[in-house]
Amino acid sequence: MVKKKNKRFKQSAKQTVAVDAIIATSTVEQISIADAQRAVKRSNPWKYAGVAVLLLAVLTIPYGIGRDIAFHHTADAIWFLSRVQPVGWALISWCATTITLISLLIAVIESRWRSWGVLAYFAFAVEQLLSGLSILSTKYWWGTKVIFGSSSVYANGINAGIICAMGALGFFLVVYITTLIFIKKTSPLNVFTRSWAALTLFFVVELGGLIVAMFGGFI
Repeated sequence: MVKKKNKRFKQSAKQTVAVDAIIATSTVEQISIADAQRAVKRSNPWKYAGVAVLLLAVLTIPYGIGRDIAFHHTADAIWFLSRVQPVGWALISWCATTITLISLLIAVIESRWRSWGVLAYFAFAVEQLLSGLSILSTKYWWGTKVIFGSSSVYANGINAGIICAMGALGFFLVVYITTLIFIKKTSPLNVFTRSWAALTLFFVVELGGLIVAMFGGFI
């Protein structure tokens, strides 16, 4: 009797294990299918193609419009630029560049492309329009002097704001990468590698870039 009970118990245990294995397998298959469907949706090539086309359009069209105005409608460009002080243009161009970068970072961190991504595209379009209008260059003093003459100071303000904002980005990347490589995980300084702490540090560095643009003699 004891042997029969043991056999029945073993058979029942085997059946239970088999049923559990089937359920687990089907569950894994369902999860795998769901994950695969999500992956297909996320890796839609048309989506990436659309993003690439939109990025190319935002990169070239506003810049081309601004450059065309600077070269072929110079008097109108000077009138428009003279409505704001050079320091004000440095602030505006810095804001456009910094908003582009911060929106892009938040869109990546939070995966919210429909809100922050759209803001990044819009700010980037404004920045590109200003870049074309001011004939953006690392040696902008010569180009703006030739095109705008004595009114080149306004375009210089735009160039200073954009270049200093990008310079601040480069400085931040050096600091951030150095922290990742050389600072130990147990160090209090490692807090700067966290997403929102890094974003705050980036904004502080960008504020330093704004001060340099406005009062560093670049205008």
